[in-house]
Amino acid sequence: MSDEEFYSEESYEFEFEEEDGDADDANDQSEQNEDESIENKYYQAKSSKDDDTKTAVDQFMNITTSNYTTEETIWIFKSYKQLMKLQFKLSNFNEILTLLKQLLSLISKLQKSYVEESINKMIIRYSNVPDLAFISNFYQILLNQSELNSDRLWLKINSNLLNFYLDHETNYDKVPGLLSQIFEKLKNCPESIQKSFTLEIIAAEIDYYSRIKVLNLPRMNQLYRMSLKITTAVTHPKILGIIRECGGKVHFYRDNFEKSRLEFYESFKSYDEAGSPLKNKLLKYLALVSLLSENELDPFESQETQTYAQSSDFENLKLLIKAYHNLDLNEINYILNQDDPFFKDDIFIYASKKILNNLKTKLLLYHIKAYSSLKFDYLQKILQFEDNEFEKLLTKLILSGKLDKIKIDFINKVIYNKERNELPLSITPKQIYYNLKSLDSLNSPNNDDNMEVDNDYSSFFTKHQDTSFLNKFFYLIDRPNNLNDWFSTIENWYVFIMSSLPPLHKVEISQKDQVYIEQRASNVNKETNKIDNELANFNTGLLNGIVNPEDNEDEIETIDIQKIHLSQNWVNSLRR
Repeated sequence: MSDEEFYSEESYEFEFEEEDGDADDANDQSEQNEDESIENKYYQAKSSKDDDTKTAVDQFMNITTSNYTTEETIWIFKSYKQLMKLQFKLSNFNEILTLLKQLLSLISKLQKSYVEESINKMIIRYSNVPDLAFISNFYQILLNQSELNSDRLWLKINSNLLNFYLDHETNYDKVPGLLSQIFEKLKNCPESIQKSFTLEIIAAEIDYYSRIKVLNLPRMNQLYRMSLKITTAVTHPKILGIIRECGGKVHFYRDNFEKSRLEFYESFKSYDEAGSPLKNKLLKYLALVSLLSENELDPFESQETQTYAQSSDFENLKLLIKAYHNLDLNEINYILNQDDPFFKDDIFIYASKKILNNLKTKLLLYHIKAYSSLKFDYLQKILQFEDNEFEKLLTKLILSGKLDKIKIDFINKVIYNKERNELPLSITPKQIYYNLKSLDSLNSPNNDDNMEVDNDYSSFFTKHQDTSFLNKFFYLIDRPNNLNDWFSTIENWYVFIMSSLPPLHKVEISQKDQVYIEQRASNVNKETNKIDNELANFNTGLLNGIVNPEDNEDEIETIDIQKIHLSQNWVNSLRR
């Protein structure tokens, strides 16, 4: 063959066509390999799961049963996860457990961080299944997997299992042992993991005690103090609400009502933020301790509580607070006999006894200060006290120093108020006697403005023996001839009159009134400063002129008022 023939057009085209055919075959083979790759099969199955669930299940099952390399394990693992989601959609819970076991057999060939992230998502997704047997078996399968040896993952699984026992009120007998295991595990964990889980576990144990209605104050106090040492950037408000409620209860049962009030208030705000129905119960606790701490601020008037206070669920509690402030013992007893579910709460039962005791104490002190003598029987009847209860309260008040000027006769069962038996130093029986004699003289027909009073008491008594005011007030018949007999009678009368007067006491301004007064004072000062500034800037000759106050001072007419005029006015008033 010549060179021309060799390089002719036909021969060239033949060789070119042959090479082109080989290239097409190679491309077709490459595309076929790509179509058959496990990754492509996974995405094809995933794209069809929303439209045709059965087809998607078959496609994912084909992926899990095919031969694969170590590098392709990730797609098998993902296929199992998709199959679990599809079976969950179909409510095939037993099939989910079977798939979970097969999935866990692959985790040794995958990255640890990816496995932990996937297990965490599974726990969140399947923890809300209503089938309790499924949830229990689900957690047990995870815990029996030796490959899941991560501290964080172990704590995540067990903390969810703990919350599962509490939320579904089942297997309470397993909770103490599980709590011990978790706390023991936390001791050996890094600080970052401890901060992530400790508060949650503390809240779970506190919740456990509240559910089984066991008041373990020493342990609750220990848990509360442990929580105060832990600082985390973000904590779920429900966890904070449980811990704050625990602190409020610890202070409450130790009669630290002001600290308890602050803790219950913080707990209420946390529950409110979390949207928990427990906020209503905490608001009631807050109202009770506010009453016991004698806090003047109404817990139902704050910005956070006004909305909830309108509910009828709080009606009995608001009536109870009103009756307490009105010192209405009968009304409180009536309210306590109402059928209210909250009245069966342990906190309310304890608080109501304290509230009743405080109210009776206030009423007792008011009665003692208002009378010179009182019998035990009378006080016990109006205050509804038992014999032993009443005497115990008296002893407690004596030891607290609230009855320092009171004499108590426990044998004859009488209380004497020393202050009511003492005459004030401003007036004496002798002064009362001669004041009345003066009035009688003014009231006589032969009255002179310039009345002369004999300095000799005996002669004055003999001269003005027949008087009207003395007879009217002290003796109708058989008037005494001795002057001292008048004085003793007048003294007894004066003691009786003074014993009927209420005691003088210093009125303390409440916190609420004090805040109101301070606000008004502040507003007045602002208004005054505003007016002063306006006057200072108002430059006119009239206002800025020099004025001598003495030049324009009005003359005041002076009237000489004598004692005889005052006495005469007193007599006229008595006549009316």
